[in-house]
Amino acid sequence: MDTRSRTLPAHISDKVREMPETSYGSTRVIVTLDDGSRVRDVHVAWATEVVRVGQQDDITFDASRVVNIELQSPA
Repeated sequence: MDTRSRTLPAHISDKVREMPETSYGSTRVIVTLDDGSRVRDVHVAWATEVVRVGQQDDITFDASRVVNIELQSPA
């Protein structure tokens, strides 16, 4: 069972709310984790939940570790 959290910290969710949606209810972003690593093509639903990375539904990081977020430009 995957116990990783998909819920972003509240202060990160606030930043996502200020970003434009890339599709209905979803924002495509780049996240920076607490160890400095960056993950691209992260899809956040309703500014609170990581729902996909790229085309994968499996999330390879705990969303509570996100320390910064930026809007990803369209490909």
